[in-house]
Amino acid sequence: MEGPVRDRKFSDARRRRLHYGGFAGVILLVAIGTILFLQGGQRPPISTEPVAAAKVPATGSRRAAAVGASSAAATVPPPAPADDEVAVSSLRRDEAVSLIADARRQAAAGNFTEAEASLQKAAKAVPHLPEIDQARNDIERLKTPEGSLAIQLQRARLAIDHDDREAAEVALAEARRIKPDAPEIAELRTALQMAQDKTARREARIADALARMREAMARRDFAAADSALNEAERIDLQNPSVRRGRGELARARGSQQTGSN
Repeated sequence: MEGPVRDRKFSDARRRRLHYGGFAGVILLVAIGTILFLQGGQRPPISTEPVAAAKVPATGSRRAAAVGASSAAATVPPPAPADDEVAVSSLRRDEAVSLIADARRQAAAGNFTEAEASLQKAAKAVPHLPEIDQARNDIERLKTPEGSLAIQLQRARLAIDHDDREAAEVALAEARRIKPDAPEIAELRTALQMAQDKTARREARIADALARMREAMARRDFAAADSALNEAERIDLQNPSVRRGRGELARARGSQQTGSN
């Protein structure tokens, strides 16, 4: 009797080990699935062949293992896009936005062919970008008489702001051709006259300061000459007459030093 009892005990112990081994396999599969889910699928899938090779006598345990493996595979998200792909996409969008800005500037200058070419390049960089359609619609409105008038009026304003009388006159003449009775033309004409008067007063002040500089140079009073030139520079440092005056004063001072030696 002792022999059969021992064999039966050994058999029961072996079945318990295999049974618990099957449950351990299920737990391992679920753990792998959880790790992959938390890591976002960044690591390669771990082989489960050793687990599958283990004998699981209980049918319920094998079904649980299969379900666990299926759940683990289903919870693994797709890999995130590579950083270089995101960078390339960002660069292409920046390129498209820059091209759209170029198109708007070109259209504002009346270069509609160049503007359309810029928009086509933008569409090639980033297809179906909403800003491209918006820019194209705005440019189409600029092609109307009202749009052309707006362009010329804006050119006149910019020319007045930059003291470019010739460019302002050309833009106002073109605006008058498009719509002679546009009230903005008269307003800009007044602004142009005021700007011309301001420029004339500025030039007169510069001329007066340079004249006093030259008078001081003639009597060898270089301190007074330098003070008068500084006054002219404060009015308009980039004025060509002022720059020439600085050269005159430097040469006169150098001549005095040479003569003293």
